[in-house]
Amino acid sequence: MSSRFCAVSRAPIVQSAESDLILPCQYCDVSSGYGLSGEQRLMLALLTDALNVYQRGALSRLTRLRRLYIDAERWFLADRADCNAFSFTTVCDALGINPKLLRRRIVDWKHTICSQHRGNSSSRLRLKITPRESHTRRLDSSSKLSAAI
Repeated sequence: MSSRFCAVSRAPIVQSAESDLILPCQYCDVSSGYGLSGEQRLMLALLTDALNVYQRGALSRLTRLRRLYIDAERWFLADRADCNAFSFTTVCDALGINPKLLRRRIVDWKHTICSQHRGNSSSRLRLKITPRESHTRRLDSSSKLSAAI
């Protein structure tokens, strides 16, 4: 592909968990992207969009992003290849991607990102500690008001 769209380094890559991940533009370079049929390019776009939606919604608190995330997760984890031309398994097979391996990588990523977020999270349950006397005084005053009415 054009370097305008994707810069691919020729320097050797140090092996890590992330070194197996490739960008969509790198996938096209590796799989001779110009040789993909229109249907395959559509399937690649579908897979790329689903991955992006999944990553954006994994930790989001926005309802819309969470719903899209759940839809993407259901699509990834659907194990049976129905007659649907755009099921996860069918899309992966058409692109020459091992669906079980990709599914495992996606789930591993989710567990990693969730555990990192839990470790750094400041959204823990916060309890307000108040002296018991002030709590009982407030209850007494509210019961006196209701008795007076």
